[in-house]
Amino acid sequence: MNKKTENLKDGSEWLDHEDCIVGDEEGLKNLINACQTALDNGEYFGGDLGDYVGIKKLETEWFREPKDSSNTRLVNFTMGIVLLFMVGFMVFGFVTAIAWFF
Repeated sequence: MNKKTENLKDGSEWLDHEDCIVGDEEGLKNLINACQTALDNGEYFGGDLGDYVGIKKLETEWFREPKDSSNTRLVNFTMGIVLLFMVGFMVFGFVTAIAWFF
């Protein structure tokens, strides 16, 4: 699993392979090994999965009600606040620049 390969892809780019993961023998063997690691350890990250960077094992309940983790929601909220302040500063700067001319 140490070799970097690009032989594992999402088949949605091709009509014949839509809704499939496609790969050559090496890529699919890497996928099998990565899946086994994820089953054993909860996750796998590596450079041998082509278009993918990792595999995670999630609890069945997550698929019934998928949602982002609380950390992701907190980061998204914080980023929203930062962007809101940036827009506010831009508007304030624009109004100030206009006031200089009048």
